[in-house]
Amino acid sequence: MRKVTAVFLAAAMAVTGLVGCSSKTTGGAATTVAETTSAAAPEKSEGAKTEAKTDKKADGKTIYVIVKVLGNQYWSVLQAGAEQAGRELGCNVVVVGTALESDIEGQLTLLQNAVSAQADGIVIAPLDSVSLDAPITEANNSGIPVVLVDTVIKSDNYSAALLTNNVEAGKTAAEELIRRLKTRGIKDTEEAQIAIQVGSTGSQTINDRVKGFNDYWDANAPKSWTVLKNDIKVNDGDISRAVGFCQDFITTYPNLKAVFGPNNGSTVGFVTGITESGRDDISMVGFDFSAEIETMIRSEKYDVASVVQRQFYMGYDGVKTAIELAAGDGVKDKKIDTGVILVDKNNVDDPKVQSVINP
Repeated sequence: MRKVTAVFLAAAMAVTGLVGCSSKTTGGAATTVAETTSAAAPEKSEGAKTEAKTDKKADGKTIYVIVKVLGNQYWSVLQAGAEQAGRELGCNVVVVGTALESDIEGQLTLLQNAVSAQADGIVIAPLDSVSLDAPITEANNSGIPVVLVDTVIKSDNYSAALLTNNVEAGKTAAEELIRRLKTRGIKDTEEAQIAIQVGSTGSQTINDRVKGFNDYWDANAPKSWTVLKNDIKVNDGDISRAVGFCQDFITTYPNLKAVFGPNNGSTVGFVTGITESGRDDISMVGFDFSAEIETMIRSEKYDVASVVQRQFYMGYDGVKTAIELAAGDGVKDKKIDTGVILVDKNNVDDPKVQSVINP
């Protein structure tokens, strides 16, 4: 039923020249269909070209964008970039996603729907790098260009990928957290415990960030500063669980000095848990830029920073790349590092930072 609805909406939007959006929940996967056509008025953006010129390569093409979790602030920004590309390049963009990071079956269904609808290109952020490998390989082998964003799969059976170098991003987070603990006056000989929780163990993105963090920490942190590697919590993208895990860490570990959230949901969980407990003596480095972490940063009461990705550009350039591939063009680089910036109270209002967090 979802497939039929999506195709019907795509046809309706193409005829009317309107931009519409509808949402529904089916079989445990909440999906939103968002159509953008070349008839839509362009919106100005710091991160993309502001002149709306219909690209002949994009004319009449439909690109499916499959995000991980609809409504999540991080994915909403990526969705906005994809829709901006649809307006400016003159193609139809259909955005769908699941309700939870654990709904791998739901994302698989959405991918199959896109293939059945004969999409001209698919942009997808895989929920699980192993489980989605074979389905993405099959879609790519069917002749539909598949562009990965944010997360890769285990194989290289895709057309292009736009994402952060996540191992290096994890190292950046560890370096920043060590610096903050030293600035706070935590002695090298003092026992300090550092907690980590993750959104998923199947995401290569998260696994790479944790690996980069641990590698840098082991090589550079004082030996008495210990990462709780044997007690990494998995919240499956459930914010209430993430908050509960933060509270568990605070209760269980009396020498807890810092926390690391390698994805948006885990970061929000740590932010909320630390704020509710009033523990301004716990340093934190997270990922992405939610309303929650912005409030925490701007309060200046807490010792906090976040590694922020350029997901708006992942969405915009993901659609643009899919269009080019559908037209028969190749890509110069199969894997493109979109980069990160570290945001804290000292630079949150810097114009360059604002162009990324509010594109």
